[in-house]
Amino acid sequence: MKLNLITADENKIKELAARSAFTWEGMDLSDQNLAEIAQVFCTEKLVKDGKETIDAYTWSGAVMNALYGLTGENAYPDDLPFLSFDIDSFDGEGNLNVFKMSIGARWLDDIIRNNELNQQELDK
Repeated sequence: MKLNLITADENKIKELAARSAFTWEGMDLSDQNLAEIAQVFCTEKLVKDGKETIDAYTWSGAVMNALYGLTGENAYPDDLPFLSFDIDSFDGEGNLNVFKMSIGARWLDDIIRNNELNQQELDK
């Protein structure tokens, strides 16, 4: 299986957030690492055998900061990469939630909610 890397625009990021996308903050986007991620998804049975590709969405910290008004200590480094997968990408037998916790991924809507709460505190 292979990951199809797509640069997400603001609309796609909002769509992914609305669907609780599986997301990493600060993920290495090298070809080698993406291939390893694809292999782990298969090994962990998070995708069905025979699935050839999964769309993987990426954007930068600068985009995240602008989209959600993140400033100061709450802002991401401009070049920090995000890597996100629509929840519908996973249709295997593995336990996605347990896997997510074990490897440090999060749901995108949780990331956004936490950032909003942190920003509210900073803006007081």
